[in-house]
Amino acid sequence: MQAMLTHTKMEMRMFFREIIGLFFVFVMPALCFYFFGSMFGTRQYGDMTYFDRYIPGMIGVILFTAGFFIIGLQVVIDREKGVYKRLKGTPLKPAYVFQAILTKGFFAVFAGALEIILIAKYAFGAPVSGHLLQFLLSLVFSSVTFFAIGFVVASIARRFQSAMAIGFAAMYPMMFLSGATIPLDNLPSGLQAVSNFIPLKYAVELMQNGWMGQLFTASSLWDAVVLGSILVVGVIFSIRFFRWDTE
Repeated sequence: MQAMLTHTKMEMRMFFREIIGLFFVFVMPALCFYFFGSMFGTRQYGDMTYFDRYIPGMIGVILFTAGFFIIGLQVVIDREKGVYKRLKGTPLKPAYVFQAILTKGFFAVFAGALEIILIAKYAFGAPVSGHLLQFLLSLVFSSVTFFAIGFVVASIARRFQSAMAIGFAAMYPMMFLSGATIPLDNLPSGLQAVSNFIPLKYAVELMQNGWMGQLFTASSLWDAVVLGSILVVGVIFSIRFFRWDTE
C-alpha cells in the first residue's frame, strides 16, 4: 500500500510539471468556454440553455485532452525515458503503476470539470445542475472510456512525436465534430454523418443527459452502448499490445 501511495504522489508531481498536459486540460478549455460563453451565453437550444448544453460539452473536451495527453502522451514519454523499465527492478507492481496513472487522469478530469462549472457560475451566473449525481456517473463512465483510448494511443505510439501526432490529428475532429463546441445541427449533412464516428459525441450527449437529469432514459441508451463498446475494445487492445518498455 505504501508503495502504491508513493508512486501515486510521484505521478501527481510529474503531472504538475508537464506544461503540455496542463495547458490542454486547464487553460485551453477554460479560455474557450469563457470566450464562447461571452458570445453565445444567452442562446437557447430547445429546452436547454447554452450552459446546460456547453458545460458538459467543454468538460467533454477535457475528457479528450486528459485521455490523450495526460494518459496517452505522458505514458509514452515516461516509457521513452525508461521510467517504467527502471520500476521493473523494484517491488512496485504494474497494477500500482496503472492505478497511479488512472488517479492522475481522474484528478485532471474532476479538477478541469470543477473549473468549468465555477466559471459558468461566477462569471456568467449560470445555475448548477440539480442532478449532479447523474452527471457525475456519466462523467466517470465517459472518463474511463477515454482513459482506455489513451492507453490505446500509448500502445500504438512508441515515441513522443508519434503520440503528439495522433493527439493533434484527433483534436480537431473531436472538438468540432462532436457537438462539444459547435451544435451538430449547424453542420452540413456530410459532417453530421462523420460525427457518428467521433467517440466524444457520445460522451458529450451522455453528460448532457446526466446534467439535465435524463441519464436513466432511453435517450442515453445508445450513447452508453457505444461508449461501453469502445471501452471494452480499448481494454482488450491495450492488454494485447501495451508494453511498459520500448523493447
